[in-house]
Amino acid sequence: MPRHPMKRVTILSMLLALCALPALAQQHAIEYDLNVPLAEDFFSPYTQGAEGGAGVQSGARDVAGPYDLDGDGQLEVLVSDYTGGGRVHVVENTGPDTWELAYTTPAVDSTSTTNNIRSITGGDLDDDGNGEIYFLAGRGYSETNPDIDALPPGLYVYEYNGTDFGELPTSVYEFGDDLPDRWRAEQMTTADVDGDGFQELMFGNNGADGRYDNWYIISVSGDIGSGFEVFVEEVRLSSRASEEFDPVNRGGGSPYYIDPADLDGDGSPEIFMHSWNSFNLTVGEATGGDTYVFPAETDPNPFLQASSGLGDWVSFFGGVVYDMDGNGDDEVFLPVLQTAGITIVNYEAGEDPLQITEDNVVLDAIPGISALGISAGDLDMDENGELYGSGSSYSAGAKTADELPTWVRTAEFIGGDVEDPANYQVGALDFYAAADTAATNFDYVMRDSAGVMTTYLEDTAFSGKDRAGRHPGQGPAFVSKMAFLGDADGDGAPELAVAYQGVDDSTYVFQETFNPEDSTYTRQVLEARANENRVFMRIVSAGGAPVATDDPQGDLPQGFRLSANYPNPFNPSTSFHFTLPQDQRVSVKVYDAMGRLVKTLIDGRYVTQGRHQATWDGTMSNGATAASGTYFYTLEFDGQRLARPMVLVK
Repeated sequence: MPRHPMKRVTILSMLLALCALPALAQQHAIEYDLNVPLAEDFFSPYTQGAEGGAGVQSGARDVAGPYDLDGDGQLEVLVSDYTGGGRVHVVENTGPDTWELAYTTPAVDSTSTTNNIRSITGGDLDDDGNGEIYFLAGRGYSETNPDIDALPPGLYVYEYNGTDFGELPTSVYEFGDDLPDRWRAEQMTTADVDGDGFQELMFGNNGADGRYDNWYIISVSGDIGSGFEVFVEEVRLSSRASEEFDPVNRGGGSPYYIDPADLDGDGSPEIFMHSWNSFNLTVGEATGGDTYVFPAETDPNPFLQASSGLGDWVSFFGGVVYDMDGNGDDEVFLPVLQTAGITIVNYEAGEDPLQITEDNVVLDAIPGISALGISAGDLDMDENGELYGSGSSYSAGAKTADELPTWVRTAEFIGGDVEDPANYQVGALDFYAAADTAATNFDYVMRDSAGVMTTYLEDTAFSGKDRAGRHPGQGPAFVSKMAFLGDADGDGAPELAVAYQGVDDSTYVFQETFNPEDSTYTRQVLEARANENRVFMRIVSAGGAPVATDDPQGDLPQGFRLSANYPNPFNPSTSFHFTLPQDQRVSVKVYDAMGRLVKTLIDGRYVTQGRHQATWDGTMSNGATAASGTYFYTLEFDGQRLARPMVLVK
């Protein structure tokens, strides 16, 4: 059996346990709240909740970043708005602790279902320097949409056009003659996984039919938007054996996760996959451009149903890949929906990553962190990595009891064996804020019980239920997914983007009157009011004094300077200058977007006063070429650090 230090619990007991978690955490600094606009228009995605209001608001299902899709050197965060058919917001950094909503895709079809835009990612698949936004949409879109001509279901691509991302998709990939029959993709990734110099798009889709329970790796040939682009399915891999499509049994179940991970530390990533069949895990590998190897049934240990005998567990929102112990190979951390514990996948030196066994999995290792979203990084910059997980939903009962919402739970690695649960400190960086009302929404009830008046808060009704003939609510708000941004604003303090779901457009004041003949209550609406706490996404940094930063408008700290790099974006190398007001021992380092050290350019060397140049050739410490993406270069001295972002494209 797989290792599982935490005994099996029911979903109900897990939720009760999460609600009881104490809010023992440090105060976090709020840099930005995406609070979506109000609208009077009934047909608007954001209604004010007046009589007969549409009530289609729900919050954000996903957040992704950082990216520099418009190539201006300022990083962006993507937010998938789950409202009435869905849309995507682009939030851009414009300076230290300064963010703004830069663009929003139009509401394509407010009549459609939430099976659209469950996940998003950004990248540049056609490698033309204009970044793209990718998501799956079009399921349930009306053929008689009053706003636009009906768009087909498929992979929607919005490419930056020099000004914004346009009013309609730049391109829609319809998956040839075999379009999946349902969108249930909870995670998407872009990366050059096969090392051919071009990015691929990766996702797993839970189709309504077993034929469409597939993992995909997709690339593009040609220029997106030219009309001649060709989307190439480099990999379409079924989780189930099928004589019609794929005869290989890969553990079965519905795919929910696919991500590149360098499990053996050789500088070339494997392809880690997970599906909902007793926590099924399997691993493949790219062996060259557009060439992949996946285990056959005759190979040893081609898949592992890790929770077999314990229950049909799943990592519903996928996992995160992170080299937690800094030994050069990645670990995979997967939240368990049924228990809120974190499962750890790790390979030791010499193990074959294409075989997965019970020895590679610590099931449910870190309890009480997340049943849903997860991210990883080093928010407090102490060189100990952390996991960030979706905390408990914030209920009316918790609000009434004056409990603070613990939106994000954390586990910090303190060294030692990465598989040992004792080596994770749980809760020290949990996020809350005093009197925090972000994404909270409660109804107010005035009850007349035979002349005795009481008042209380009530959770808004879950979607699908009726509230006195008005629109359904979303239930208690909760954190869905997160993205560790690194030091995206260049102020020396890393940030975490947090998406909130279950965010209502309106709250209600009800009056209830007791009926003595049948001991029931009659409810009527006294007031419908716009919810003032429509926070769909929040950007936070850890509390406490930040390290010194490079402010282009000032001198913090006095006389130390770190210039912008040139060229940016770059391939294969880029240079920048740093200025010292005095002779100083300094280090110059390159980190990836997850805060992991990529390469040290100057290691604690005594450098004379004046202006100096440093160059990064796009390689990592082991000599391998770094993947396309956002990186950060730093000037470090006397416990302080200046940082700037740069973008490597290949």
